[in-house]
Amino acid sequence: MNCFKTQAIYALCLFFLTCGIDEYYYLPQLSESKIDSKMNTYAGINLPNNFFSQNQASYALGFTIFYKIYISNLDINMVNDINNYRDSAIYKDYNNLYQYTDPSNTTSITSLTTFSSRGFYELELEGIDIKEKVLSYLIISNSKPPGITFNIRFPTRDGDKPYIEYNGIEYSLLRSNDRGAFNPKPDRYFRNSDELKDYTNATSTINADVSGQQSTINAQDKAYASMYIVAVGQNPRNFTRLYSKPTHINIFLLPQN
Repeated sequence: MNCFKTQAIYALCLFFLTCGIDEYYYLPQLSESKIDSKMNTYAGINLPNNFFSQNQASYALGFTIFYKIYISNLDINMVNDINNYRDSAIYKDYNNLYQYTDPSNTTSITSLTTFSSRGFYELELEGIDIKEKVLSYLIISNSKPPGITFNIRFPTRDGDKPYIEYNGIEYSLLRSNDRGAFNPKPDRYFRNSDELKDYTNATSTINADVSGQQSTINAQDKAYASMYIVAVGQNPRNFTRLYSKPTHINIFLLPQN
């Protein structure tokens, strides 16, 4: 190879390394095999400590969980049942989001509006920041193999509060208030009640996270919460939020207040 060709190849390589190709920032999807869901009351989730690659560690933040509550007269015992209720709001959201959860679909890119446009909000916990104490990248990466496991439990006894069990401690689940944008009624706990089902509370300033309220309250109507877990990061170039493909956790039945 002559000197001219060598210099040309070197210049071309330098161009691509310095300014020709932008780095692609990508976060992996949590496999369904890492989620153990049982009926409509439980899900155990394992977050492996080697989930993010060494390169992704520079921009990974951890995970977040999106949820939405539905008022329904359906009797859903597990997520597989949802295919039997194709006219329901639960199924319509589940079906719409399938393009994002499907691991074989590489064209649908998750963004914040993927969930916000369908009325989903980020799950919170009472007493701690879930994204710093349970779903944080630092918590996950510093844990011993095979990572951390936490359980989401929705009790069946009236008055009990659904909770996350992590490191032997129970933390009550809290509905979002979108940083004060709305004021959930009757409170922020995941429990069914007349106020949750009340159509007059189905507004963007009260129960913005609830779908399916009717003009007449039916005492027999149930309340369900559908949840998805998503890996989250921050693009180091423009500081925008990055999301992985989401993974559906379960459809939980809310206990009575």
